[in-house]
Amino acid sequence: MKYAIAVRPDYPRAAAAASAAAARMRARGDDVVEVQLDSPTLAADVAGAQVACVFGGDGTMLRAARAFAPLGLALLGVNMGRLGFLTTTPSEQLDAVIAEVSQGRYSCEDRSLVHARLRRDGREVVHVNALNDVVVARGQLVRSIHIEVRIDDAPFTVYWADGLVVATATGSTAYGFSVGGPIILPHSDAVMIVPIAPHLSFRNAVVLEGDQRIDLRILDEPARLSLDGQEEHDLHVGDVIDVRRSATVARFVRTAGMRPFLELLRTKILKEDGGL
Repeated sequence: MKYAIAVRPDYPRAAAAASAAAARMRARGDDVVEVQLDSPTLAADVAGAQVACVFGGDGTMLRAARAFAPLGLALLGVNMGRLGFLTTTPSEQLDAVIAEVSQGRYSCEDRSLVHARLRRDGREVVHVNALNDVVVARGQLVRSIHIEVRIDDAPFTVYWADGLVVATATGSTAYGFSVGGPIILPHSDAVMIVPIAPHLSFRNAVVLEGDQRIDLRILDEPARLSLDGQEEHDLHVGDVIDVRRSATVARFVRTAGMRPFLELLRTKILKEDGGL
């Protein structure tokens, strides 16, 4: 089996751990290629690899999902950060996990992504996948904005709020959770809409089926579009953001020894049994 060992170039501790892991894997006879997530030749560099071992925190894993999911690589997150909700393998357990994967004792859990397309004056300005969420929020001025929402081409409501989160099941434990949204099991293809600090508007989260179409029209500015909290764009009145389930899925490696989602939720989010 061929592995890609992936890091962010601005994370020296993760890079050092990744390099050491790659050396150990080569010594055991594994086929390994080391890559940086921002490499312009990433697709060519990982050709033939089946699993990407991603060293970093959950933010690195979000970046890796957008990069590797279209290439069909399964993702194995190695936790070098604090929370480790997506990077579920502690670095000290990596060798044992790789041994299982190399012997074929693993499965892949599919995680839905959403595809966001920003349209302005009839032109497509941005299109990108997101694993966690698509967020429309107020800009620099501290005031609520109006966002018109349509679902399956039919009017739903106009929110007057600090913003709006459209989250996947994976993203339901991130920003959406922090503003009162529900937790959705990660293998679900459901999508939720939850407002941020709504004022005289519908306050509750709405959970939709994965194939439903969501359109957000911007009625006030300044406003910003955020994708997985890592890519941002200014918005203008009249802009429309189409949010759809992506044709691409992120495949997360699972082995028998990995902690199940509800256990991770209990310890890392609910902070039961001592928290982190």
